[in-house]
Formats: sequence, C-alpha cells, structure tokens
Amino acid sequence: MGNIDLFLEWTASASGAGYLFLVAKKNKWAWLSGGVSSFIYIFVFYRSNLPAQSILSVAYVLLSIFAFWSWNKEEEITLVSWKLSRHLFMIPTILLIGTCVAWLTIGTFQEMSQNETVLWDVFIALFSLFATILSTLKEKSNWIYWLFINLACVVLYWNAALYATTILYVAYFLLGIYGLREWYKKPVAS
Repeated sequence: MGNIDLFLEWTASASGAGYLFLVAKKNKWAWLSGGVSSFIYIFVFYRSNLPAQSILSVAYVLLSIFAFWSWNKEEEITLVSWKLSRHLFMIPTILLIGTCVAWLTIGTFQEMSQNETVLWDVFIALFSLFATILSTLKEKSNWIYWLFINLACVVLYWNAALYATTILYVAYFLLGIYGLREWYKKPVAS
C-alpha cells in the first residue's frame, strides 16, 4: 500500500470515527462526517479489491445526504422501534438477496478481487446497507445489527491489510455499544 493509500485510509477512518460519535449523540452533523468518510472509502476499497464495499460506500454517500436532510427537519430526533416480526422477515430476505447477488456475480467479483473474501464482502455490504437504512429511519435496533456487522468487518479489513480501517471498526464496535445504550435510553415515537 502506497503513502497516498495510507493517507486516504487514515483520513476516511478519522472521519468515520467522527460520524459514529456524532450519530450516537443523535447529531445531524454525523451524516456530513459519514458522507466524507464514505466518499474517500469508495477509492480505498476499490484499490483494496473489495468491490462490494466500494459500491456500498457510494450508497453510503447518497444515504448520508438523505439522512442529513431528513434529520435536519427535526429539532429533537425522534426514534422508532420495529416489531420483532419485521426483523425476522428482513434477515432471511437479506440472506436470500445476498445469496442471489453472490451467485450471479461471483465470477465478476472474484476476477476483480482475486481473493476468497467475496462472500464476506457481499453479505457485509448488504447487511450494512440495511443497517444504514435503519439508522436513517432512526430505528433503535440498528445498533444491534452494527455490532455484528462491525465484528465481521474487522475480520474482512484485517485480511485485506486495511489496518487503520480495522482499528476504526474495532472502535465502531465499542462505540456501537455506547450508541445502543444511548438510543435505548430514549423513548420511541408512538
């Protein structure tokens, strides 16, 4: 990895840490910090042969814009909570979509990445997209998804030699516990 790659990775990681701290505090500026981080990660992941993570970062940039706009409309951020049945429907749906995407594209992604992390890359990307949508909707349990996703990302990024990003995702996991506690202290919209 070259100096520019390391600089970009560390810059994206620092901005990503700012995002997580601010979103745990329910601060709308989290989405600007997250958008900057995601924009930089488009290139970091592409250059690291993690194509699904690169595509996911494009989606993150767009979701950051939406979330900033959406969160900007409220003085006090109002949280929501889905019923368990909705989650129990969504998890197998995402697994099915991930399996289909992986099956349809595995050859293309393997040619691009030349590694064995293709399935991890695809499933992490899909669950991350889902968890981000839950975050933008202010759904409390997004933090539970993020705890599992962040642990999977630690393994993925370590194997891709993205050490600053691995450190960031360890911090995301730890801050995720904090975010979960903070959001569960607050009442939900009726």
